[in-house]
Amino acid sequence: MSDEIESARIQVFGADPRHAELEARELREVLHGLDGVQVRFAPPEAPRVTEGAKGAELLTPEVVLILTTGTLALARTAIKAWVEVRKSRKVRVVHSDGTVTEFQGGVSGREVKALQDGQGDRPGIGPGDVR
Repeated sequence: MSDEIESARIQVFGADPRHAELEARELREVLHGLDGVQVRFAPPEAPRVTEGAKGAELLTPEVVLILTTGTLALARTAIKAWVEVRKSRKVRVVHSDGTVTEFQGGVSGREVKALQDGQGDRPGIGPGDVR
């Protein structure tokens, strides 16, 4: 095993800035539970001012975490599992070498329950839907 430390920026997206922050806090807690992983909020970037904007306080629905670990493999697996729990979750991992990995949420818990119960919330839930 290498003693090299890897780091990555994790961009957590939400429906709005408050939602993104809540999701980022939850993911941070998940990652804190892993051995040898350190994760913290990135300092806020300077606001971008564009001509004609009504102020520099425009908020983006994204929160950035900084991840530092001996190996990203375990953290990447944990991030993927966390994202897949909820359809609305989206995370982009920007590695120190510039490569980017994106994760998009899967089927929502409500949809999983509906599928397990043999019923859907809406018609045409998937292929082979027979009514």
